[in-house]
Formats: sequence, structure tokens, C-alpha cells
Amino acid sequence: MAVALPQRSTMIRLLPPGGVETGLCHERFQLPARGTSVAAARRRVRVHLPAWGFCADLCDAVELVISELVTNALVHTASEQILCVLRAEAEVLYVEVADQGGGPVGPSARQAGAGDESGRGLMLVCALVDAWGDRPAAGGGRVVWARLRR
Repeated sequence: MAVALPQRSTMIRLLPPGGVETGLCHERFQLPARGTSVAAARRRVRVHLPAWGFCADLCDAVELVISELVTNALVHTASEQILCVLRAEAEVLYVEVADQGGGPVGPSARQAGAGDESGRGLMLVCALVDAWGDRPAAGGGRVVWARLRR
């Protein structure tokens, strides 16, 4: 049974030049569980992070992280919608991807073999972020989050 994710309006507070150290920036968006949503999530990162004062290198890293997390939600759950959140607080950026339900166990990084065509996504995430994890989502499903510092 699919659980509906609440649709919330997007709130963006653009800050003065100098970046996010003076406030909070927040972007929340819901995507259909389709392959085209991975590119849509990357585009959102490319629009908002530079406007929030984050450098190109961090934008590249977050773009890859959100790609991997959205892809995992598509591949490993029976979700109809995926909820993404980008949140900047001072020098820290949080990325969250919520699905509508997978199994009772959260994701874990694994060692892919040399001939494997998949299985490296969370290893990439581990290499790019300061911390990551998962928690149950309100109403079912799971939220996978990542934290990156400027």
C-alpha cells in the first residue's frame, strides 16, 4: 500500500551576498517515482545551491549525492512519489530523500565487485559527505539523509 507524501509549498529565502551563514535556506520538492526524476532533482540542486552561496565543487558533490539517493529510492522501494529536501544552516547543508516504503531495514553501503554494474552509489555518498544515515519517515517509508559542510 502506498502512503501519500504531503505536498508542501516551496520556501526559498535568498540571502545577501556572502551566503548562508546568516540564516536558513530551505527547498522541499516532491517528484514522481520515475527515472526522469533523478535529473529533475539534480536541476533543483543546480538552481538553488549557487543562489544560497555554495561553491561549484559543493554543488557538484550534492548533485551526485541527490542522484544516488533518488536512484536508490526508485530502485529499492515501491514508491509512487519521492520527497526531497535541501536545507542550509550556517556552514552545513543537509540533503534528505524520503520514499514511501521499502523494507524494515535501511540502506547500507556495500562493496561492489569489479564486474558489478551497480552497488557503488552509497560508497560514493560516503566518500562525499561528512555523515549520512536513515530514519523512518512519518507515515511510513524511510528518509535517507546526508550532511555536507561548506
